[in-house]
Amino acid sequence: MDPDDVAYKKSVRNMSLVLAAIVMAVFVSLAVSPYVFPAANTFQPSVSYDSAFGFSLHLTINSTSVPLGGGISVAGWMNSSSSSINNITASDRWGIGPAGLWTRICTSGWPLGLGIMAGHFTEDNVTFGTLTPIPQPLVQCPVQAATPGYFLLGPRSSRALVDLNGVPQYWVLQSSFSLSTGQLAPGTYTAVIADEWGDVVTTNFAVA
Repeated sequence: MDPDDVAYKKSVRNMSLVLAAIVMAVFVSLAVSPYVFPAANTFQPSVSYDSAFGFSLHLTINSTSVPLGGGISVAGWMNSSSSSINNITASDRWGIGPAGLWTRICTSGWPLGLGIMAGHFTEDNVTFGTLTPIPQPLVQCPVQAATPGYFLLGPRSSRALVDLNGVPQYWVLQSSFSLSTGQLAPGTYTAVIADEWGDVVTTNFAVA
């Protein structure tokens, strides 16, 4: 065989091996990096999402880096995107929860909930996480005979008129909780808000 042909074939084979190695490296980096090297832009103190149901869902945390012995505060709310009254029919299609989510003491039918999970998760894989139990105050709650069938959200507002067995009430659709990091091991965590229409929003923080 001609020496030039041998050298050419060897060059092609080496190039094929290099290209295969590059493709494999790119695939591994795409598959692994969100877990080993979380994207920096997921660590945000405030995030929001525009729901298809005519409102926006908001999530805030007091810090994306919390020292041991400090505290994490999580708040979330719904806000109408409409300039007129928005009638939203109640649903029960939670993307996660509602068991394990912090909603509101003594109020059944609250349409949104908050939580935290150990680990780095986003909206794409949050269902793989496990919600950390949030301590609940010991409160004797009265019996609530009904849950809302709809929420009449005011224009650009979190204030909603609901009906409980013919009794109208105004609810401000906000929730919040605080947790000492003494109850959390060092590491990366995910804060999450979910609503009963299937919307989920996340952000992340570190405890160190």
